[in-house]
Amino acid sequence: MNCIIVDDEELAHHVIEEYISRVPFLNLVKNCYDIQETIPVLQNNNIDLIFLDINLPNISGIEFLKSFKKLPNVIITTAYDDCAVQGFEMDVIDYLLKPFSFERFLKAVYKSYHLNNNAKIVQERESQSLLKESFIFVRSNNEDVKLNLSEIIRINALKDYIIIYTNNRKLIVHQTMKSIMEKIQSDNFIRVHNSHIVSLQHLQSIGKNTLMIGNERIPISEKYKAYLTKIIEKYK
Repeated sequence: MNCIIVDDEELAHHVIEEYISRVPFLNLVKNCYDIQETIPVLQNNNIDLIFLDINLPNISGIEFLKSFKKLPNVIITTAYDDCAVQGFEMDVIDYLLKPFSFERFLKAVYKSYHLNNNAKIVQERESQSLLKESFIFVRSNNEDVKLNLSEIIRINALKDYIIIYTNNRKLIVHQTMKSIMEKIQSDNFIRVHNSHIVSLQHLQSIGKNTLMIGNERIPISEKYKAYLTKIIEKYK
């Protein structure tokens, strides 16, 4: 989800930006420091979520909400609790009081995530996956190799390369972890570490800081642990 931060405090930007970096499906498009700076960003970009402060110069966050009939999902981030009722009356996703924890931030973000993934979008993605997501081609040893996604167990980063593991082969590909995730486009694959992507289909067990997949013990970094926990909770 493409998101922006609208806040006049530099510290708030640093905190929210760091939280965003821990959530794989969030992409920070722009840091805005007032509403005047925000409007052209909304006009020129496909924004899904706004982290909005209330106490802003010239135009407050509440005035901004009242001025626009159609906005992306909004999560209010503020040190003041006296505008909560007004915010919810304008259908904001959540109201976070500063300072807020990453866990509270993640809870709010997931509300927006689930709203964005409504039945229509899910149906479109499922139909697309039947057409183009059942397999991919990767370049390895000067050949374009076809890989069924169901074959892939895990993917490791190796400097400027990645190693794709299947049941019966190991492919070394000149590609980044980010680009292979974009190519796969499947919720069945999740990043659990800067150097590791795993297939939920082949996952065997999860410990406190590691998981077992393909008879290999893989580390789970703090950056991705909360997201992995959320995914697993859906299947309990």
